Order: sequence, then structure tokens, then C-alpha cells
Amino acid sequence: MKISTSYPYPVLYMNNDDYINSSFHSKINIQESFGEVQIHLQFELENEGMKRLMEKSEGVYLIHVECGQTSYRNAFKTNKVTLEISIPTEKLRGKIAIHSFIIANQRIENYTNNTLNEFYQEMPITFEKGNILAIGDAIETTLFEDNSEILNLPSIAKVTKSLKNDFMEVDIHSNIITISLPDYEYNQYATNAKSRLKNTILSTVIVPSLVYVFSKMKDNKEDLEDYKWYQVLEKIFDDNNYRLDDVGSDSLSSLKAAQLVLRKPLKTSFEEIEKFNRVEE
Repeated sequence: MKISTSYPYPVLYMNNDDYINSSFHSKINIQESFGEVQIHLQFELENEGMKRLMEKSEGVYLIHVECGQTSYRNAFKTNKVTLEISIPTEKLRGKIAIHSFIIANQRIENYTNNTLNEFYQEMPITFEKGNILAIGDAIETTLFEDNSEILNLPSIAKVTKSLKNDFMEVDIHSNIITISLPDYEYNQYATNAKSRLKNTILSTVIVPSLVYVFSKMKDNKEDLEDYKWYQVLEKIFDDNNYRLDDVGSDSLSSLKAAQLVLRKPLKTSFEEIEKFNRVEE
């Protein structure tokens, strides 16, 4: 994205002198976690007149994210001083560019600001909706593609048939987590695991199983940490900027941990059901 630095009206920008004793900066932090690129932004605006525009929602912060390799382009707006953005990793690859702005959220007539350069002090100023009021920091970063799956479930879990139990059971006391299903449920699972509702079927079985696993880990760490499945999960969490030891705490519940590992399975399941229903209609 090429940014123009020449405008027919004043723009607050570090590389010009349209405003005095003023600044606009954006602290941008990026990390990848469980199939998402998470972008955290902190806006720092030093200009009282422009702050009043923000308070009245006449101006808004805007973040533009662009990835040339995937042709992804999107803009995110807020009038708050912080912004959290999550983008599926599959939509971004290679170099991505992030730019920050303040833009007019509506037409602004007879704009005045005590810190304007004297060149603009006696000039009538009108901003149209979408005009850039300030240009903040921009960064470019490169995401390295990882072809390996975050969680290869067959390596640490297996689903088996139980001829004696009427309810699903989960055994964690071996190198592989064993999920045992009653006869009917197992047959349905085996039949539909590769159907158009495969993610929904998998979520029905795997989500509660992982919730059970995570609920047992906190108080049984010494008994479980030598198992292969525990070590694999520990590495997964470390690689995604989480601590497995935090699972089961107020900051990271067992339910949330299961959803992180499976990359928002509830949303995926409902999207799958929605797509299935459209086809049926």
C-alpha cells in the first residue's frame, strides 16, 4: 500500500509540519497463535483538538492490513485507544503490511485546531468522510508458512469402539489418549467422519474429550507429564505463546483450551452446517 504524503488539507504526520507540538503514533504487536494472526494496537494521540473529534466520533482510528501474496486487504475502525484484530492464518502468507491512520468518520466543516501551522490558521477547512486526518506508524512483517498441522490428532489420540460401556469414556493413562464410544455412536462416527459434516462430527467427540483431558492435567501433572500426548500438547502450547500449566486456571479454562487447540470448532461446525443446509435447499 503506497501512502501519499501530499494533501490539499492539513494532515498530522511525523514527516510534515502541518501541526506543531502534536504527534500520532501506533504501537503494533503481532503474534501467531492457534491458526490466527493476532494484531494488538495501542494508539497514542497528542493533539487535544483531534482528540475531541474522536470523542464525538467525528474521527476514528483506522488500521489497514494488506497481504500481496494472498490479495488480502481489510480495514478495521475504532474510536478506542486499543484495538485487537484476529485474522485466520490461512488468509495471510509471506509479507504483510499494516498501516495506521485517523480518518474523518463524517463530513467535518469549518475545522479549527489551535496547533495548526500558521499557514492553515485563516484557511477554511472541510474534511469529507474518509479523508485522512493523521498518519501513524506502519510496519511490514513476514509470516513463515508452516506446512505441519498444529495438532495431528492421530499421533496423540484414537477413537475406539466399546462393547461394554453405554457412555463415552476417555483414558489418559498411556502414550495415546483413547476415546471409547458405545457401539452405535462409534458406528455413526466411523461412517460420518469423512462426510460433509466431518468437522461437526469430530467436534462432537473431540471437544468434550479434550475438556476432560485438560480438567485432569492440573492436579495430576506428575503422573501424566511422561506420556507422549502430554509432551505434544505442551509443545503446541509453547509454540503458540501459551503455557500448558495455565490450563484449568481462571485465565485459561479447560473449555477455552480445547477450543484453542481445535481452532474454534464451534464456529467451524456452524459454518459447515450452514453450508450443508444451503446445498440441501
